Amino acid sequence: MPSRTPVCSRAQRIEWLTEALKTISEPNRLRILCFLKGGERCVCEIERDLGISQQLASHHANVLKNAKFLKLRKRGTQSYYSLDEVHLNQVLNALTELLKSTDGCAASSSLPTCEEASL
Repeated sequence: MPSRTPVCSRAQRIEWLTEALKTISEPNRLRILCFLKGGERCVCEIERDLGISQQLASHHANVLKNAKFLKLRKRGTQSYYSLDEVHLNQVLNALTELLKSTDGCAASSSLPTCEEASL
């Protein structure tokens, strides 16, 4: 019987999810996401409360914004960041769908079923 590549390994959604997870895999970025659960904050608050430099706080917040994890609101010279709940939920839902079955294939319209992967 010929060996077949599982459909799950070719799913475009997996590529998208991989990039999203790479973005939040940096510890300071994950700390910023956690910190912003409390609501919108300026970079100066992120810097102060997380104990990182202003430059580092701005850099990581900008990376998260570019990856759609954060929203940005400017007020004068201040930058205020908040969670983009819609995008964050999309990432969490995609990961949950992918991992809900034992072989890593989700049964949903956006991802192949485990039966399709074994064909």
